[in-house]
Amino acid sequence: MSEQLATSSLRMVWSRAPWDEALCGFPVLQISAIEVYGANAGNDLQIFEHERDRIGAGLVSCRLSHECMTESMLLEDHGFRFIEMLYAPELDLSGLSVDEKIPLLKVKQARKDDLPALLEIARTSFHNERFKMDPRLERSISDQRYQNWVTSSLNHPTQELYAICDDERRIAFFITELLDDGTCYWHLNAVAPDAQGQGYGRRVWLSMLNQATIHGASKVRTSIVARNHRVLNLYARLGFSFPPPLMTFHWVRPRSQ
Repeated sequence: MSEQLATSSLRMVWSRAPWDEALCGFPVLQISAIEVYGANAGNDLQIFEHERDRIGAGLVSCRLSHECMTESMLLEDHGFRFIEMLYAPELDLSGLSVDEKIPLLKVKQARKDDLPALLEIARTSFHNERFKMDPRLERSISDQRYQNWVTSSLNHPTQELYAICDDERRIAFFITELLDDGTCYWHLNAVAPDAQGQGYGRRVWLSMLNQATIHGASKVRTSIVARNHRVLNLYARLGFSFPPPLMTFHWVRPRSQ
């Protein structure tokens, strides 16, 4: 359930993030909307801070459109720190043409016996994401967070977990979801560290684009942090377009409090 704050100077909407609380061991909040209307926004934000402190939240995250400078400066004035710039690349599949000279990899819906290998990829592959990059957070939280995501997707009602294989070798995994508008959303993906730098990246992504087409998707969309420049370049080479980016901010309770 979400909570709201609405004054003449400030509107905010936030909610708790139970999936992150289970890992962090303390309450975690997500601000889903914030709009500054007037000069008293800083004072009004104290209402939220009182609620944050009342429940003992140790982490608050907020994602803003790149042009929301007034809101971002308000957050920074109240202890939030910029963590990442996030892009949401997308590709129209109507004109997709896979080069026949590039051998596609086997894509299969993951089963329980695939899970150990995919969990190891999830544990070792993510180095650029916000939970890993914020030095105030325990780094192991990030690895466990993605492992939990992979595990839960195996029996998820709408998300699908795929293993991408070269013969019997599990090269990568993708968690996808086919949305009502025909968009195949790639929630999470990773290539095994021991398969990186061997020319698998383009083959994996093309294999998954082909998979989306087979399942009737009209578009693919995903998200990626700006610091993951190698994969950003891959999306660009594959013809993805890049809508305006988002900014992510964290407030983390000081250890002394």
